[in-house]
This record gives sequence, structure tokens and C-alpha cells, in this order.
Amino acid sequence: MAQIDSAQLRVSLPGKLLIWSVILLWCFLPPNSSAEQEPNQSLVDSPQWRGANTQEDSERSWQATRLSQFGKRTIIEQQGIIKIQAPSRAENDAIVPVSIKLSRPPGFETINKVYLVVDVNPMPTAGVFTINPKKSLEEIDTRVRVNGYTYIRAIAETSEGILYLDKQWVKSRGAGCSAPPDIDQEEHLKRLGKMRFRLDDAADDSRLVQLMISHPNNTGMQKNQLSLLYIPTHYINEVEVWLGEEKLLHADTTFSISENPSFRFRLDDDETAELTAIAKDTEGNVFMHSQTTGSNLQ
Repeated sequence: MAQIDSAQLRVSLPGKLLIWSVILLWCFLPPNSSAEQEPNQSLVDSPQWRGANTQEDSERSWQATRLSQFGKRTIIEQQGIIKIQAPSRAENDAIVPVSIKLSRPPGFETINKVYLVVDVNPMPTAGVFTINPKKSLEEIDTRVRVNGYTYIRAIAETSEGILYLDKQWVKSRGAGCSAPPDIDQEEHLKRLGKMRFRLDDAADDSRLVQLMISHPNNTGMQKNQLSLLYIPTHYINEVEVWLGEEKLLHADTTFSISENPSFRFRLDDDETAELTAIAKDTEGNVFMHSQTTGSNLQ
């Protein structure tokens, strides 16, 4: 057998540099965009859900939501009928408090629905709240996930079909929908669906009623911190609150509402009937809780 001179195996320094340059270039090239996603890939890996950078970006996202939710209907932008309050910078992207104040429309109109929208979230519509026109709910408070710099919008729909809008610009780090749960899933399962009301007297002779629901409201974008696998989507998608035989509120919600959903509203101080909450989640579970307005479980 012919022997190979060891000199033939030597590579010059420029040759070695060329080889290493090719290897490094190949390692850092972006993956082929047409490649199939990994089975355990989450929506959060998609660049379109990493949050808007500017108000113009948020407005473009809103136009798609507006078209699908309201079509070409006119929306009046003013704070006279509806006003939204939220922090200008979120301390915690996964738990951003939002307060919606409602005023009676002119004439004999009533507010029948309130829409809560977070422009840049994968599910922008956080909730649609259908209100009993006989009960004047002047305030709805909740907490939402915020997935980047975005407008949060509240839209009121009157009994005549007129739409009023207010919005608040909120800055966040963009991890609201992918932030890990506060507690592990086993602990959540032990408390799943447990509810309670908290009642507090307000300064204006009304009573603040807060409904708290124990539920992970998983987005499908959060990773289990032990297995590093994505946690399947599982969230509250329907809530009803009754006062005696009258339905006060019906809410259709998405995972844009924060973990352990909370909803607060006002009642007249003289209301003494039993409060009942019914909640449903995406796995078909139904939860129920009742409490008289004369008691206060905190």
C-alpha cells in the first residue's frame, strides 16, 4: 500500500482559517423559513407575537381586530361614555390592572356590551362583557396579560348599536403571554375553579364586588420550568354573575386575562340578594359559587 507523506496532511494556516470561517458561518445562519416547526414549538416563537414597537404598529394590529369584531361600523373615540385606566408601564407583564369606567349614554340608550382589547396579544380580545341594561354597572376592573408595547382598548356598545372607544398606551417587556405561572400545575389543579366574592363598601354609597377565580389560564406559550415543555392551553372562557334571579354580567374571555382571573364591579348598597358566579373553561369544566351580599369573605 502506498504511504501518504505526513506533509500531505498538513493544512496551511490560511486554509485552516477558511475552514473555520465556513463552519462558523454555517452554525450562525438562520434556519430555513420553510422548515417544519418542531412539534413542541409555541406560538410565542413567532416574531409577530413579540410585541409592537410603536403606536403605529399597535394601530395596524388593531385594524385587523376591528375588522373581524366590528366590520366597517363607525367607532367614536371619546372618554365621555367609556374611559380606560391602566399603568403607562407594566410592572408585571402577566398581571396588568385595567379599570373601565362607564357613563350613561345620552337619551334612553344603555350600554349593553364592553369589549376589552390588547392590540398585540395573540388573542387580542381579552373579554366581551354583556351587561344587564337594568343594572347600571359603572365600573369593570380586571387584570390582563400584555405582550409588548401596545394600546389597550375598551369599546362600549349601546342598545342602539353605537360604539364608543377609549385607549391607553402601555409599555411592557413583551413576555406577558409566555411568563411562567406563579405556581406549578399540580398546585393549580388542587385549587382549580375555586371561587370567592369580596365585597367592600365604597365612598359613594355603592358596594364594590370582586370575583376571584383560581385557575392557571394557561396560554400555550408558557414553559414548564422543570421539563421545559410547553404547557397546553387551558383557560376560563366564560363567566356569569347573577344577583338573585337576575343576570348581572356575562363575560366571554380568553387567555389574555391573567392567571387567577379577577373581575370587579359596583352594586347599589341596598342590593341584598344572593350573588352567584358560574365559570367555564376550555376543557369543559364548570365551576359555581354563591354568597349573600350581606357577607364578606376575605
